[in-house]
Amino acid sequence: MSENAVHQNGQLVRNDSLPVSRDATTEGTSDDPTVVGAASLRRHIIKLNRRLQLLEKENKQRAKREMVTYSITVAFWLFNSWHWFGH
Repeated sequence: MSENAVHQNGQLVRNDSLPVSRDATTEGTSDDPTVVGAASLRRHIIKLNRRLQLLEKENKQRAKREMVTYSITVAFWLFNSWHWFGH
């Protein structure tokens, strides 16, 4: 340990830098409400993003299905009109 480091409340504190935790396992488990809230918001955004991607995919599939249906319908009416006027 260097002469610039001092122990305070279970943490190794250097006089020239920010506090450094001695226990690496506690780094990811903070009880700070802002960290917990940020993690919760991040998970919520990920879920919403997945839902949005699924909706966009379904919308594209629906648009393709409608295009085929409209094309078949127009072809049917054109054929019937041609057949009706031809006779």
